[in-house]
Amino acid sequence: MEKYYMAAMGGADGLGNKSIAQLIKYFGSAKEAWFAKEADLLNSGVRKNSIGAFITWRKKYPDAPENLIGYCDRQKINLCCISDEDYPPILKEIDSPPMFFYYRGTLEPLAERIGIVGTRHNTAYGQGVALELGEELAAAGLTVVSGAARGIDTFAHRGALKSGRTVAVLGNGINFIFPPENKKLLEEIAECGVVLSEFPPQLPPNHGTFPQRNRIIAGLCRGVIVVEANKGSGALITSNFAGDYGRDVFAIPGQIYAEKSKGCNELIRDGATLIKSAQDVLDEYNIEIYEIKNKIVKTVELEGIAAKIFEIIPSDDFISEDDILDKFLEINPGELSEIMIELDLKGCIVEKSGRYKRK
Repeated sequence: MEKYYMAAMGGADGLGNKSIAQLIKYFGSAKEAWFAKEADLLNSGVRKNSIGAFITWRKKYPDAPENLIGYCDRQKINLCCISDEDYPPILKEIDSPPMFFYYRGTLEPLAERIGIVGTRHNTAYGQGVALELGEELAAAGLTVVSGAARGIDTFAHRGALKSGRTVAVLGNGINFIFPPENKKLLEEIAECGVVLSEFPPQLPPNHGTFPQRNRIIAGLCRGVIVVEANKGSGALITSNFAGDYGRDVFAIPGQIYAEKSKGCNELIRDGATLIKSAQDVLDEYNIEIYEIKNKIVKTVELEGIAAKIFEIIPSDDFISEDDILDKFLEINPGELSEIMIELDLKGCIVEKSGRYKRK
């Protein structure tokens, strides 16, 4: 019951995690804080405006804790609070960890997690990278964490679902489906992973909820990979949180003129680790052997120019990009570099000193 008093307190607009933690410490429990007198609440050291918001909320919904129990039971929603055994220990390390969160699925508090984030308006290149990273990192036994947004997040989750486990951290309430087209995806994640949110179950997203969500993604993970991000992307907020929390920050490189890669390229310039494949991440963590629960047989299908470029690359010797340009005149150097990165990520080629051959 204690956790439901805590969650009921979280419904008060303006009463954040630090204030809730302070009230619980002052009064000894969330239940005692819920029923505390106004004068005692004002003496707790919590800001007057926050206490005022809590008092107004409590008067409007005096039965909120009890009602929340029934609601969660009917909607098959679980509630985890910071004192529970299944609360991820790594999440407690961040500044202002969530005092509680709602979730569907199965928590694995000691799982090794890696975040994959990026723009909502991805390119085909970013889509392929996110899918592949999600699939191969999950196959290696890592839990892939992302935000269930359109774009890179969605493809990272879909990739992970092919081979392992994934966690979706929402920027809205767990019963508010956003984006609506991800309804089935979220159901699939809850079946073989976790969907979680610290927000009241029916709360829609707003400008302020996404940065709060991003700090949890970073807090849950050992490292965060940014796949594609322009300069204003929310994915960079997640990477900033990761850096602040002492987590590893990885970034996928892209063309210097590509808007969707500018954020990643700047992260690399500023010290993020450049990666070209899932194996780069596994090498960073000394994960040498893929622990694949269900063996994956991957068939790489190349189309269009990528397929034509691949035909030019020999299997018994290395070739430079200049040599490829001489043989294939319909492509410019920038486009070729992007295709070579794509072929490398798909495991089609081997690179050595700027020269390539088939794997």
